[in-house]
Amino acid sequence: MMRLFKISVVFVITASILCLFSAAMAKSEKNPGKKRQIAADALFTNANILHLRIEIPKEGLKSLRNDPRKYVKAVLWEGGQAYTNIMVHVKGSVGSYRDIDDKPGLTFSLNKTDSKERFHGLKKFHLNNSVQDGTYLSEWTCSELFRQAGVPAPRATHALVELNGRKLGLYVLVESINQDFLETYSFNTKGNVYGQPGGADITEPLERMEGDGENSRQDLKALAKAAHESDPARLAKQLPLILDVDCFISFMALEVMLCHWDGYTFAAHNYRVYHDMDTDKMVFIPHDLDQLMADSSAPILPNPNGLVSRAILNLPQTRLKYQQRFKELFKTVFVATNLTTRIDTLVVKLMPALKTYDAHLAREFKNNAENLKDRIKNRAHEVEKQLNQPVPEPLKFANNIAKLEGWRRENDEGGAMMEKVDDPNGKQALWIRARGATTASWRTRVLLERGRYSFEGMARSSKIKPVFDDLRGEGAGLRISGNITPRRNKLTGDSNWQKLTFNFEIKEAMEEIGLVAELRATEGETWFDVESLQLVQLK
Repeated sequence: MMRLFKISVVFVITASILCLFSAAMAKSEKNPGKKRQIAADALFTNANILHLRIEIPKEGLKSLRNDPRKYVKAVLWEGGQAYTNIMVHVKGSVGSYRDIDDKPGLTFSLNKTDSKERFHGLKKFHLNNSVQDGTYLSEWTCSELFRQAGVPAPRATHALVELNGRKLGLYVLVESINQDFLETYSFNTKGNVYGQPGGADITEPLERMEGDGENSRQDLKALAKAAHESDPARLAKQLPLILDVDCFISFMALEVMLCHWDGYTFAAHNYRVYHDMDTDKMVFIPHDLDQLMADSSAPILPNPNGLVSRAILNLPQTRLKYQQRFKELFKTVFVATNLTTRIDTLVVKLMPALKTYDAHLAREFKNNAENLKDRIKNRAHEVEKQLNQPVPEPLKFANNIAKLEGWRRENDEGGAMMEKVDDPNGKQALWIRARGATTASWRTRVLLERGRYSFEGMARSSKIKPVFDDLRGEGAGLRISGNITPRRNKLTGDSNWQKLTFNFEIKEAMEEIGLVAELRATEGETWFDVESLQLVQLK
């Protein structure tokens, strides 16, 4: 009886699963969008290499040689299945572009025709030649991190490609950011999607790539206006009205964590902006994640070029949210052991097909995967180290004056002698002696709010023979790092204690700067009175 009972339970469970599966299939048949998503999900999760053969007629090849961005007719074969209602053009920008007779990046579209045909649920997709990513894994690995962080990002898989009988090798197949993509994230598919052919911020007339909304770019102009706001109170009020701030902070944190130097935060490049018409807010989407983690020591609190990223760091409250979110994502998403294990699993899965196709390619793929794993580990180590450092706080002023501490040596050129010494008059001093052509300095860093400041201090000199620089000045003096205003204060030859000043302005709501007490000379020495070195807030 017990055995019969177990058999009956198994039968009931199996029958239930089959019923649920049949119901899901029936539902998908009635809902083409759901059926498309199921097919696309399978494409990007099965970790199989596609084998694709492309046929482009001679007329099409000639057209692509003359005008690479113009779509031409093609036939795409996958096994015995031919996709005949498909169009293709060459893609890629500086660095990744290769012409049609080389190893071109390609964009395919099935919605240029009247056909309802889909390629694994996709109307449009890209074959990236990965010439800037020898691992072929950067996009596949890192786009997943954005999705885990709640940021929409295109999915990727791999394909071995042949064009008119010519083997092109391994490619990364990436879904397009189009209406299908928006539907996957339950976004309003009528919203505008903006992109750019080259490096351009939202202040530029970006191309509308998708959407049925108004094409006046008023949504982009509103975002740019809000992000440009210099008054902190108005910025804090206006930016959340047009931008999905939480999503953008996650987007920005991962760009920085992954050292996406060619992305929006660092270069105002390789991104898309979507106007969600349901929330009336703008959402940033990462693009071309093929050159990541080259600089493992990149600072986790950047000096961004992207206007919106600067606005986030200019507000104390969103700056703090960025720091908190960065730390959270590092602990929960950018987990080095999980990432390297995921890469190992995929490499094992893909190696048999790669070995059959090209043994040399297979060896390179495996070796380059190890390189990516090393970069992940190195970046994780550096981020951990930076997170364990104290978070800088704005410099405190009393009666508009702040004393300066934390001076460290920086000996750029000439092997100068440098020490903290006691002057014969009892002053503790920062001492520098030139030995040959010398550029040496004592430095400290401070976080300052918007305003005008004077960097002041007492110094004296002995037998200084100065070296001149247009911006950094000559002899002994005070300035800020990266100054664009020439340093006029100086000590040369022999001088008694004198007051030096360097005035500057902080235009952002918050900015970290370096303060420099330096000697630029071939001979001589200088002393800076530690007690006198201070910042004064100017009215």
